[in-house]
Amino acid sequence: MSDPTDLGERAFSAAQGILRRGQEMARRETRVIRLQTQISRLRSQRQRLLFQMGQKVFDLFERDLVKNQDLRMMCQQIRGIDAEVELRREEVEGIRRPDDKSDDGIDADPRPRVEIVERDDEIIRG
Repeated sequence: MSDPTDLGERAFSAAQGILRRGQEMARRETRVIRLQTQISRLRSQRQRLLFQMGQKVFDLFERDLVKNQDLRMMCQQIRGIDAEVELRREEVEGIRRPDDKSDDGIDADPRPRVEIVERDDEIIRG
C-alpha cells in the first residue's frame, strides 16, 4: 500500500501540472486573439487605403488624366452606376411628389412635405 503522503504529493503535482498547462494555453490563446485583432486592424486600414486610392483614381479620371485602359473602364462603369442611381432618385422623387389634385378631384394635402436626403448611404426619406 502507498504512503498517504506520497499519494498527496502526486495529486498535488498533478494539479500543479494541470494548472501550468492551463495557464500556458491561456497565454497562447491571449496571444492569438491579440494577433487576430492586429490582423483585423491592418485589413481595415488596407481597405481604407484602397478606397482612398480608388477615389483619387476616379478624380484623375474626371480630369481625363487616367491612361490605363483597365482603370478607365472601371471609372466608366462607376459613371454608369452614378447615372443609374440618379435615375432611381428621380423616380423616387416622382413617386413621392404629389400631383396638384388626387385622382378623385380632391386637392392634395396642403401641408409641405419635408424631404430628408442622405446621399452618402443612399437613404432617401420623404
